[in-house]
Parts: sequence; C-alpha cells; structure tokens
Amino acid sequence: MDIPRVIISGVRSRIGKTMISIGLMRALVNRGYRVQPYKVGPDFIDPSFHYFATGRQSRNLDSFMLAKEDLIETFERNFRDADIAVIEGTMGLYDSHNAIDEKGSTAEVSKILKCPVILVADVERMSRTVAPLILGYKLFDPKVRIEGVILNRVGNERHAMKARLAAEKLAKVRVVGVVPRSNIIIPDRHLGLIPAYERKEEFENIFDKLAEFVEKYVDINAIVEAANNAPTLEDVPEHPVFMHKPSDVRIGIVRDRSFNFYYEDNIDALASKAELIFIDSLNDRKLPGVDALYIGGGFPEVFAEKLEKNKSLRKEIYEFCESGRPVYAECGGLMYLGEKLRLIDGSEYEMVGFMPYDTEMHKKFQALGYSIYKAERDCPIARKGDTVFGHEFHYSKVILKEKPNFVFRVERGKGIDGARDGILKENTQANYIHLHVLSYPAMVEKFIKTAKNCKKNR
Repeated sequence: MDIPRVIISGVRSRIGKTMISIGLMRALVNRGYRVQPYKVGPDFIDPSFHYFATGRQSRNLDSFMLAKEDLIETFERNFRDADIAVIEGTMGLYDSHNAIDEKGSTAEVSKILKCPVILVADVERMSRTVAPLILGYKLFDPKVRIEGVILNRVGNERHAMKARLAAEKLAKVRVVGVVPRSNIIIPDRHLGLIPAYERKEEFENIFDKLAEFVEKYVDINAIVEAANNAPTLEDVPEHPVFMHKPSDVRIGIVRDRSFNFYYEDNIDALASKAELIFIDSLNDRKLPGVDALYIGGGFPEVFAEKLEKNKSLRKEIYEFCESGRPVYAECGGLMYLGEKLRLIDGSEYEMVGFMPYDTEMHKKFQALGYSIYKAERDCPIARKGDTVFGHEFHYSKVILKEKPNFVFRVERGKGIDGARDGILKENTQANYIHLHVLSYPAMVEKFIKTAKNCKKNR
C-alpha cells in the first residue's frame, strides 16, 4: 500500500516537536491536503490538537500495547481518503518502555511503518556540536530512516548558518528547517498541555500562527517529498473488532470538557457493534435511555465544582450503577464515581458516590508508564485469567472506605494500591489503567455481552 507518510520526532521531550507537528499539519491543510494525524505512544492531549489542526481524528500508534500487525492495521484503516500521514513522535526518538530495548519507541514505530523521520533538534547555544549530536542519532540505529533535521531555537542568522553547515557538511543530513525561538505558547498544566477541547477558539488562533511560522521557517516541500518517497507498506486486513455487526445495545459515552481521554479506536470499535449516545457531564441533567455507560479519563479535578453542581445527573448515574447495568470507568471516570474528590488546596467536592472511596489530588504524579495486569475475576470488560496491556498517568490517589473487590493483579504498574487495580461493585468497574481496544480486543465483546444479558434480565 502506497501511503505518503512522515514522522516528526525529537532528540528529547520538550524539544518543540508538538508545535512543529501541529504547525506542519495545519500548513498542509491550508495547502489543500487531507492530512491524517497520528501520535506515537499513549497520549490523549496531543491527539486533541491534531484533530482541531486537521479536522480528522488522530490515532495512537503504540508498539508496546499493540502487536506489529495491529499497529499497521490501525495506521492503514484510518488513512482512508487522506493524502498524507503526519505522525508525531513521543519523547526522544529512541526512548522506550525501558533503558535497553526499543519497544514502545518512536524509532520502533518508524521501522514497523517503514517511515521516514524528520528529527527536531534543539541547537540553542551550540554550533559545531550540532554535528555529533545528530550523527549519534543516525548511527545508533541505521535502520531508522532519518531523512531530514529541523534545527530548532536558533539565535541570529550567523548562528543559524553555522548550525546548518555543521549538520549538512559534518553529519551529512539534509536540513529541512531552521527555526528561531518562538513566542507562540500552548498553555499547559499538571498532566502536560491543556486539551484543545477546553479552549477551541483560542487554540484555533494558535494553530493558525503555528502554520504561518512553519511555512516561514520549514521547507514543507522537502518534507512532502520525503513522505512521498516512503516505501510501499504491506496491506493488512481490517481487524474483526471494527467490522460492522450492529446490535440493539445502546452505550452512553460521557465525553465533554471533563472527560475526553478516549482512544478513538475504542469509540470506533464500540460504534461498530452498538449505538453510541454521547453525554455531557457538565450540562446534561438526565441520562438518555442506554444499556451501558463508558466514562473515560480527563480532568474532573479542573471541573470539580461544576460536576458537583450537576446533582441530577450524578443521581441518575448513581441509580444506573445501582441497577446492575454495566459501567466502565477509566482514571478520571474512576474519580467521578467515587464519593468525594479532594483537591490540592484542601477543597472537597461531591462526586457520584457509588464507589466506596474518595480520591485526592497530589502535586506529584502517582503513576506514569505502561501497565500489565492479570484479571483475577470476570468483570464487564475482561475475562478471568486474561492479561491486559495499557498505561497509567495520574496525579490522584484513591482513599478506600472499605475493602473492595479488585479485578486486576498488577504485574507491571501501580494500580490503586501498588498491587491491584479495577474495583468492581455490581456491574460497575473503575480502574486507573487506560486500555486500547487493539491491546485487548475482547473488551468490546465482553462489554456488549454484559449489557445484553442485563437488558434481557431487566
């Protein structure tokens, strides 16, 4: 399959690759391209930027959670009707799930997809040293196709000239951009950048500025040329979890400014088997007629006061959980289903109250990284004995009020208490781990089957 594609990676995190990726995506859209965005690794915030920059939902490409064939499948399936794929990398090019092997790295994804890489390098306060810096990335793994470099945060014109010459003459790499320091800022907070869903108009203005910035300082034609020269990719059939097989099940998805951390493939997989109804936890007063609920992650701590004020919806969700119909909640959803949410300043807010715990926010993250869990009992989304792969990233901590029924034993990760995750009460399950449907496809069938059985027995 011929897919023009390119990865924008960095020599490390906070190097400017997100701003350059977004600016490139919007600039290509402005030129008339249909751009399909992707993000390497477990990330929800950068994909929100990609969506508003391109008008197409960004997809995660994670080689730790996804098998090689599944990673290629989601890449190809979501490219349909697009002209070019722009993939934003994660962390530094070679950073992975540990210090030794490449699993989960941008480099590994680039090799799986046979994708050219444009490396973003911070060259502030260096000139000739740029050469060994870039050369190290080229030589570390010759199978990674570094087709160009963007020199970011250059000073004056003399500095820019010296850095370019060092990269081209000594490191023998094509320079496709020389970018000065920018005063364009994307707002952030404790989990990183603020999702675009929260400030759409403000971000639209930022994206337009980034497009102008990239047009001015980056050779977009050279990047498009590299993308067009990417080799043919093997054609992988669509995964069965996405094949259309409708049922009479209606699933409510709580998706709004508070809860918007969803893998888009999870939404697509559920939509292929059930009718989805989207719910706004801040503004909707009643639940629609649904057979199951899915509450993703997000920032309930930012909207805690508004969530508390919507008493009628909280009451309806409590009664829904109490009815025994299936509810699946991840991270922010876990926080929402508890009794109280305690913020760093000591203020407390009432949440749904169905689960026997409070959650409290901390200044330092409580979990960050990939997770591997073993299911110790059947639950709405997993079968006893199955192993699930996912990730955790949160600043909250669960304060248990009573001994719960845990679903998962932690083999890698933190979970709720360092050893277990996933609290089950009735048919309501809440856990910190985020799951991608291609890391555990059985979650869709299990969730819908649970909803069907509950519906039949009501």
